[in-house]
Amino acid sequence: MGGLYWGSFVVASGVWGGLQWSGRKEGVTGSSIADEAEETGTGTGTGTGMATGIGMGKDKGNGMAEVEVPAGFAAFQRNYLVVYLLAMFVDWLKGPYVYVLYESYGFSKGDIALLFIGGFGASMVAGTVAGALADSLGRKKMALVFAACYAVAGLTKVSASFSVLMIGRILSGVATSLLFSVFEAWMVCEHNARGYPPALLSQTFSRATTGNGLVAVAAGLVAMAAASTFGYVAPFVLALVPLAVLAGIVSRTWNENYGDATIEVSESLRRAVGVLAAAPHLVCLGLAQALFEGGMYTFVFMWSPALATEETRDVLPYGVIFAVYMVCIMIGSALFNVVDASTLPLPLLLHGAAIGSMLSVPAFFDAKPLVYLAFCGFEVACGMFFPTYGTLRSAHIPEATRSTMMNLFRIPLNAFVLIVLIKVKHMPVTTVFWICALAHLGALACYIVFASRATVYARARHAEKHGP
Repeated sequence: MGGLYWGSFVVASGVWGGLQWSGRKEGVTGSSIADEAEETGTGTGTGTGMATGIGMGKDKGNGMAEVEVPAGFAAFQRNYLVVYLLAMFVDWLKGPYVYVLYESYGFSKGDIALLFIGGFGASMVAGTVAGALADSLGRKKMALVFAACYAVAGLTKVSASFSVLMIGRILSGVATSLLFSVFEAWMVCEHNARGYPPALLSQTFSRATTGNGLVAVAAGLVAMAAASTFGYVAPFVLALVPLAVLAGIVSRTWNENYGDATIEVSESLRRAVGVLAAAPHLVCLGLAQALFEGGMYTFVFMWSPALATEETRDVLPYGVIFAVYMVCIMIGSALFNVVDASTLPLPLLLHGAAIGSMLSVPAFFDAKPLVYLAFCGFEVACGMFFPTYGTLRSAHIPEATRSTMMNLFRIPLNAFVLIVLIKVKHMPVTTVFWICALAHLGALACYIVFASRATVYARARHAEKHGP
């Protein structure tokens, strides 16, 4: 069995290397999502950009189209990626040891579940307000707030007090919402403000996804070494170092940018809700994202019990499996760059792959190698999902309420995860994966509705502006 996992790691690494080499041969490709949104004058709000998802990463109609990289873009992209990947490194560094740290303090499974529910609940409620604050007070300021929240949350892990740990979980929940909205919102706004080609956004999202896979593996190794040497609390204290570096880079090198600095937080929320009411296709985009990520987070909780048997539970090479998953994410990101999306609709492909992967558990539950390979396929789909939906968000979400709306999209995600956390202990593993498959089926349906309605909406807006 161990040979399967090590062998898959070697094969996956080779595939990723080949795709990277192929991508460099092809050069930088454009993204018709952003380009078309720019052409129709709706790129900051409801652009037509690849409503169908066909042209992702390619110039429509003619395969590959190289994009000239302006002076200064490489330095800008590198600066953003360093900051973003430091933030993700911290997230990965702390993740593997949260549960075992709580166990080491003697908390019951019920108490631990309450702590996790507190974190996701805070992300759902307070995170939305934090997103609105980012639009009105500034994305740079809220990136620094992210670092402060995560730092204090890490320090609370030194205490064995349930109340102190709950405060830490709440702060982590707020920080998580900021992590998945503020950094992207700052980058997209700054990218557009500097006049860089919209097509290059796809490249940045793809490189961020690839880098995320690399730092996840690195963070896992560092966390394991720290925990084995100094105890389970060590990764949380160690996280203060990259957080300090992140805060230093942001404070010294980032410009401040806003959604609309002239409005209050409550008005930012009202505007975001108003945009969703006026453009229902954005609701479908948010639901597609939330359902996919809800299934993804449930997978994070459940992949190990799905692969383990009574005989292998204590001997499975979980670290190797995790590393394979991260390489598969990088493969998905590389596919985003090299697949000719004018003939292969990536959103439909990734949603279909996710559905099939989740159904592998009830279909082949006792054939663990098949389930494992299906899980690898799901991670490839995740690698395509992040840059695909990042590019869609950059083209369709209005700049004035970008952070607010991205956090509104996380409300159904956090609600889904909360329900799963509460109910999962009462359900068989196969039932949980049926639910995941249904979530991904719902995501596919929402994406299809989004694609059709976005096209109709953009044509109507174009007719209003330019006449029939």
